[in-house]
Amino acid sequence: MTSLQPLNPLQNAGNSPAVIKRPKFLGFLADEESAAVLNTALEPIFPQGGNTHVVNFRTTLAILNRMITPEVLLVDLTGEDQPINAMMDLSEVVEPGTTVLVIGTRRELGFYRSVVNGMGVAEYLAKPLTKESVAKHFLPFLRGDVEQVKPKRNGRLIAVTGARGGTGTSTVAANLAWYIGHDLHRHALLLDSDLHTGTAAMCLDIDRGKGLMTALENPQRVDTMLIERIAQPVTDRVHLISGLEPLGRDIEYDSASGASLVQLLRHRYKFIIADAGAKMRPFARDLMQMAHQRVMVLDPTILSIRNLERINLLPSHNSQAPRPILVLNQAGRPGGLNREYMERTLGMKFDAVIPDLPRIIPKAEKYGDIPASTRGPFRNGIVATAKALGVEQFADPQPQAKAEANA
Repeated sequence: MTSLQPLNPLQNAGNSPAVIKRPKFLGFLADEESAAVLNTALEPIFPQGGNTHVVNFRTTLAILNRMITPEVLLVDLTGEDQPINAMMDLSEVVEPGTTVLVIGTRRELGFYRSVVNGMGVAEYLAKPLTKESVAKHFLPFLRGDVEQVKPKRNGRLIAVTGARGGTGTSTVAANLAWYIGHDLHRHALLLDSDLHTGTAAMCLDIDRGKGLMTALENPQRVDTMLIERIAQPVTDRVHLISGLEPLGRDIEYDSASGASLVQLLRHRYKFIIADAGAKMRPFARDLMQMAHQRVMVLDPTILSIRNLERINLLPSHNSQAPRPILVLNQAGRPGGLNREYMERTLGMKFDAVIPDLPRIIPKAEKYGDIPASTRGPFRNGIVATAKALGVEQFADPQPQAKAEANA
């Protein structure tokens, strides 16, 4: 076993930070058999051995969180029920410049593309390991024979979910994406998780596309060019990806395909606003689990309160914000619960409140207008949601000020 270097920077006698030499390689494997194969394959480079550790993935994360990550890092995903979420957790503790190699038990092509093409992993091998496969696929990275590409800064995934049907989730998601792109001048994508209806497209008054299912069913075809073809422009900085499959068609969906698509979208867009709806279908659930932030849209009903408690139990990854952003829509609706009662019951304050607007919202949707484009209480609620998400700190200050002045 090697001595793991602590995270705290070493200092020289003059109290100036010393230059810290990063380890060349560290490997963390879940079983002794794989570790033995790896050590044998790496013997030409590390004849003394001692560069591998037999621990599970969660222990690996805890160790990496307390040390300087090496030049080349190998991790083992064995035992992780949500390996894509596990990779997102890993990204939070690995420093820039580290080459990441991964092994695991998943053998699907879609999963391979998800971690290698979409998550910045240099190479992935499925178990059982062999000396030949390790030498062929991993050793070039340790020898420096492979040219490394500097990773791009990825965008944020925000999942907007309804506590129940009819809360106005699609309206909030569509207008939030429009506001981020149009007013804050950031590249935003609205991703509609409902593959059958394309509701989000109706909110933005554009044709519903059919490209989303193609991307999910054919992960091997997903690349930048495909994204450009299936993303429909709403404005210069707002695009939409949606589906409109026959209602009688059963959707064949694999989580690895969804993760691969999301990772590619994060390379292209600064913000991805996913309309996850309220039906909790597989793709929507995966989007919620992968999201960096969840936005929960409630209406003033007991059912919204009860369902929120259940939805909050859905698993997430470590880099997801621990608390969802709460939006109360249709506040003050006749017969509805009052805000104060809901906040006391939930034990949380609403981050944004949109009053009941029975004339304005249906009229805007009927004529294809964007409610957030007009000054008023609805726009105020969308702006408050964006502020709670921290979106406005990424905005270009001059265009933002001009947009607010014209609102």
